[in-house]
Amino acid sequence: MPSNDPTSLTSPDRVRAVIGNPDPVRRNLQITQSYHELTVAFEDFFGPADRVWCAYATWASKQAGRFIRNEEVPRRLRRFLGLEDAWWQRWLSPAGWLRSSVFLAYVHCTVEDVSAHVGEGNRIVYEKLAPLYADLLASLRADRRPDAAAIERFLERVGHDPTTGETLVQAFRAYFAAAAEDDPGVSAQLVFLGNALVGWHEQLRLQEAVDGALRAPIRRALDDPDRLFTRLPLPFWVRGWIAVVFRWLMAVAIRRFEKEWLEISTECMMTLATPTGVLRLGDDIPPLADGEMFPAALRHPDLPELVEVLTKLDLTPDTLGGSGARDWTDVGDRMNYIVDYFRSRQQDRELLTPPYLPDQVSVIHGGGFPAGAL
Repeated sequence: MPSNDPTSLTSPDRVRAVIGNPDPVRRNLQITQSYHELTVAFEDFFGPADRVWCAYATWASKQAGRFIRNEEVPRRLRRFLGLEDAWWQRWLSPAGWLRSSVFLAYVHCTVEDVSAHVGEGNRIVYEKLAPLYADLLASLRADRRPDAAAIERFLERVGHDPTTGETLVQAFRAYFAAAAEDDPGVSAQLVFLGNALVGWHEQLRLQEAVDGALRAPIRRALDDPDRLFTRLPLPFWVRGWIAVVFRWLMAVAIRRFEKEWLEISTECMMTLATPTGVLRLGDDIPPLADGEMFPAALRHPDLPELVEVLTKLDLTPDTLGGSGARDWTDVGDRMNYIVDYFRSRQQDRELLTPPYLPDQVSVIHGGGFPAGAL
């Protein structure tokens, strides 16, 4: 998309407008499309081979959208609760006693909590990182090879924000170096260094949202004063006592639901749909189509800064074996998977696949909700 296109979601002003969108569903659609447009725009500066972090963020954000719109978890919950069974199957289902209207109301609250956690995570990552990528793009468009003083001024603005720290300064220094590098092998390593550092920063900021989404038990909804049997026209203290009795009567059901909920939410959140297939984040990352684990430029990294970062983050060096995450709430386990995923797919052109259809994109640009499957 041309840099002067007023609908483009790559300009700093448009990116900041997306951040201010109060609707989490429509904001997520714009975030996903913005990441894609940034990915495509950076090809002019990093070449057609290497993808920047925004390419991976596109598909992670699209997956997040399914949670934000309550499309993903409810499907699994309905199956668990037997809500799609025939009436006679419901009577025989061991989950039948979980289907009281009151209990289902709190199940709905729990799903809403997950949606809110995922939506907030989607927002805070975009709010922090997308403006930096938009500013980087604008800087490179103004001067493909800015001088050292201009780069330092840019990085000083990045480091001035106490929530970014040295990690993002190092990441964007690597991107500037990659844009100026003539050797494609060195450039690939510099882009990977930037991606890995941004991914690390992202996951640290996401920790609370990930933990909240995976560990959003129904007990949290039951204990929320604003949700205590709100449909009953009774004083708060009376509804409080009813809630205590309800929790005592349903204690076994609550424990069972929370156990199943953790499995369901973990299974849902540890799945990532990409243009080349669905990744199960608990499984090892599959090799590339040619059977190799990494593109040639990243098989034997020798850039000192990159080697240092991989030593910290990659628990299974130079192999996809063991890359599967055992505990997605553990940031170290997540990063072990993520750095291998970034390294393996950095030169995968399928990541440039548009996340939405052209007719949908025009609606998304305008802040609407498009028809059709998303």
